[in-house]
Amino acid sequence: MYTLNHYYRNEEILHEWLCKHEFSSKKECLVQFFCGISQEAIMKKIASALCSNLPGAHIIGATTDGEIYNDKVSTNKIIISVSVFETSTISSVGVIYGSDSFTMGRDIASNLDADDVKAMVFFTAGLLVSGEQFLDGVKTISKGKFIVSGGMAGDNASFKQTYITHGNSVIKKGSVGVALKGKDLHVKSQYKFGWETVGLSMKVTKSIANRVYEINNVAALDVYKKYFGNNIEELFPEIGFETPLIISRNGVKIARVCLKALEDGSLLFGGDLRENEEIRFAVGGIDNILRDGVNKFKDFKDSFTPESVFVYSCMARRHLLKDDSYFELREFANKCSVSGFFVYGEFFSDANDNYLFNETMTILALRESEQINNSKYAHNRNLPAADMKESKITHALTHMTNVIAHEWEDSVNEKLQKSKEKEKNKFQNNKLMQMGEMIGMIAHQWRQPLNAISATGINLSLLSSMGMLEPQKIQESSEFIQDQCQNMSQTIDTFMNFVKPAKESKPFRLSHTIEAIIQIMGTQLTNHSIHVDVKVTNENISMVGYEDLLEQVIINILANARDAFEDIESADKFINITIDMKENIPIIVIEDNAGGIPEEIRDKIFNPYFTTKEQGKGTGIGLYMSMDIMKKSFNGDLIYTATQNGSSFEIVCKGEV
Repeated sequence: MYTLNHYYRNEEILHEWLCKHEFSSKKECLVQFFCGISQEAIMKKIASALCSNLPGAHIIGATTDGEIYNDKVSTNKIIISVSVFETSTISSVGVIYGSDSFTMGRDIASNLDADDVKAMVFFTAGLLVSGEQFLDGVKTISKGKFIVSGGMAGDNASFKQTYITHGNSVIKKGSVGVALKGKDLHVKSQYKFGWETVGLSMKVTKSIANRVYEINNVAALDVYKKYFGNNIEELFPEIGFETPLIISRNGVKIARVCLKALEDGSLLFGGDLRENEEIRFAVGGIDNILRDGVNKFKDFKDSFTPESVFVYSCMARRHLLKDDSYFELREFANKCSVSGFFVYGEFFSDANDNYLFNETMTILALRESEQINNSKYAHNRNLPAADMKESKITHALTHMTNVIAHEWEDSVNEKLQKSKEKEKNKFQNNKLMQMGEMIGMIAHQWRQPLNAISATGINLSLLSSMGMLEPQKIQESSEFIQDQCQNMSQTIDTFMNFVKPAKESKPFRLSHTIEAIIQIMGTQLTNHSIHVDVKVTNENISMVGYEDLLEQVIINILANARDAFEDIESADKFINITIDMKENIPIIVIEDNAGGIPEEIRDKIFNPYFTTKEQGKGTGIGLYMSMDIMKKSFNGDLIYTATQNGSSFEIVCKGEV
């Protein structure tokens, strides 16, 4: 078998190309066309021209979010891909959506099913079909007997209308499928992923299909606001592409992209998320994604050499990799024809299940001949020469964050073993919540310098391409990047000091403690439009004790103030922090104007498991634990006072000065 590709320009040139290669005389032809222009009239025109020239061929098409021609990636173009099979046979069918997606998947697979099917390729409408349910329907027929591949049509990220075709029929809402059969046909599928999980595991607590209502019993949108800021709704779907959620099914990691927020606080994803599934955020540096592709290719080529490769890749990979997208394709394109498109959801299968992927490249490799000599395969391991500084930093920070998370959990468990079981659970819950809070805070801190470094790199690249890059500019940019990296390093050092438990009681300055906390929390508070003012009456005010325990108390109070402001409509939100001496005793006063605590419950706020927050947003042990720390570890006190427009907490440290 073999595949030839063609950029469509007009019907006359297409006719000449088809005649030149005598496709009409071939017994079994599969024609796929990928249209980067999402217009029904254009889809109809292309499909009709192909049917007129190749009346015996099986013709399917889809609109795209990008087209693949060997190792070239394009947008807004039309690619015709013709695969000629020597001994295999093809059957195809198109189905207009008339019921639910599950039934449609079952019916189209049933119509294509035969004893010697090796693979089925499906295209579905990208917006009006549930890909997850469709594949579940297909599974009732496939049951691991053959490979399932393909994807959901795109429309260049406008998310308005996609089209697919079968023969000369254009389908707005439905699916098309092709079955490839034959005893000499060898088929293998693979996928490239490359995303790394970061932070703590969470749980989907309420969802219906691809609509998630609650995560950890908190409104799904509120969880995203916690980690990415209150303006998160403006960042969809781009933020969803860059930080997907990761789940695991049958040991297979699957990404889920958040597409948009809905009015009721729920979130819409690019695939189903089931209740009680464990989820984690993920990041995907360019080098990680490409390196995963290199490793997958090596494993692939060692066991299978294709004559044709079909690629159905996630739109998000094209948007993330940009000009480096070719690198994922060139290893195969060096040996055989490669064709495909960027989709709104990728179809994949293994012996256990069918999967709807996001953020993934899927590969369907085919051959009819016996295995070709692997040694002829050109395998280039070199990653693109482009500046990878930003993605390398992202990779390092991701690794560090995960290591810190594990270290902190180990530290918490070690401390809690020395207390009663009930006390263990109280402290563990609170510390895990703080760890989640701080991971969100550090993400805010890293974003600004990363963006600055990226912008500097782009500027240098632009000046270089224009022949305007001067040595002085290179020196200035290098110094700027070094400064940004130094700032990030300082932030990392501060973060490490927070999560590293103190081994011994020792003197420390309260002003340094507050400064370190503001360095971590400051960006998040600013994003919530909260002004923080710190007043220190004497820089030398010190105390003796475990500094990390005092940090927990202060962070608890600041986080409570931040959360209280969510219900306040005010342009003047403030938190005032004062470090002073009172009767020769160090005190820290934290005051806000967030509305205060109702009088009838003020005497309960230090009770365990008492909270004024909505269900799922608080454990009710933060202030209880803070009081416990102050009394037992610092021989001190934690005093609440109502102010005119908010609350004041006085942290009294009666230890040695």
